[in-house]
Amino acid sequence: MKIFIIAGEPSGDEYGAKLITALKNDSPNLSINGIGGPLMEKQGLNSMVPLNQIAVMGFGEVIKKIKFFINLEKRILRFLKKNKPDKIILIDYPGFNLRVAKKIKKISNIKIIYYISPQIWAWKEKRINTIKKYVDILLVIFEFEKIWYEKRGVAAHYVGHPFLDIWKPGIQNDNFYKKYNINSEQPILTLFPGSRNQELERHLSLFVESALAIKRQVPNLQILLGLHPELKLNSQINDEIIIVQDNPLKALEISNAAIISSGTATLQSAIMETPAVVVYKMNWFSWLITKLLVKIKFASMANIIMNEELYTEYLQHKATKLNIVNGVLKILNDKAYYDLLMNKIKMLKQKIGAPGASNRAAKLIEKV
Repeated sequence: MKIFIIAGEPSGDEYGAKLITALKNDSPNLSINGIGGPLMEKQGLNSMVPLNQIAVMGFGEVIKKIKFFINLEKRILRFLKKNKPDKIILIDYPGFNLRVAKKIKKISNIKIIYYISPQIWAWKEKRINTIKKYVDILLVIFEFEKIWYEKRGVAAHYVGHPFLDIWKPGIQNDNFYKKYNINSEQPILTLFPGSRNQELERHLSLFVESALAIKRQVPNLQILLGLHPELKLNSQINDEIIIVQDNPLKALEISNAAIISSGTATLQSAIMETPAVVVYKMNWFSWLITKLLVKIKFASMANIIMNEELYTEYLQHKATKLNIVNGVLKILNDKAYYDLLMNKIKMLKQKIGAPGASNRAAKLIEKV
């Protein structure tokens, strides 16, 4: 079987790699072309461009690279004309993927599978018309998404969340503590500034300054910086901060609290039962457009699923050192608040489902 797959973000690379592994169980000679990151490439993907060239977020950032994206679309269409795959799999990344789906269907009848559906329930609901017209099978990772789509006449298959296939709790914790000289008996704070270069640039100094201010009030606090393996630091980090780049999720797992950039990591943190505050900053233009178009109350998926502010969100002008410090100290020092938060996190985990999403998705894809 020949597939063409597009993942445009680090989380999509993780989930795409797991999906490819599941597909190869029944199709060991799978031919895989498309766009993805190093994890998908390890599973046999021939990627047309490096992931870090397309992993951008925000209207202003996309506009800066519009010529690049137009040329990439043309390259994809030329490739598909010459090398027709059996199936096309699109993973999240809707701004690009839905445009590509529309153009593919104009030149070919190749089946298009959308895995990890666009969050059009949050904004740009009109995209549902594109999905109805150009997507052959829609695979969703949250049960409420299946209900939402089907109410609007789109058949959706609920497969569960693929992060549950990636995270294995408690494995090699002792080795991790030893490698990074971490004392498991003392409090740990992990910083997760984001998986994109632009997020790192906007968040890193604020996260570090906030963490050091917290440490002045909690002297035995150990601070870890979880960095995506593809990111590079452009500045020196305070030597009190331990940089973890080979296994950043383990850093998040063992923490007593975390400061997290809004995104996939918020749900990952909840699954790991690590309480956190959520922070996000973007350029003013992207923020203005987001405020105008987004119709949900919360930014982080953990809060969206629970329909309450499980994790305190500090967005844009609220993303200040004082707010972050106070939010983290409340987690570390207020036992009643901590216990309430942990109970709600456990309730959230019950809503996410069971492992096996990658295998369930692969079985559905094979039937298309």
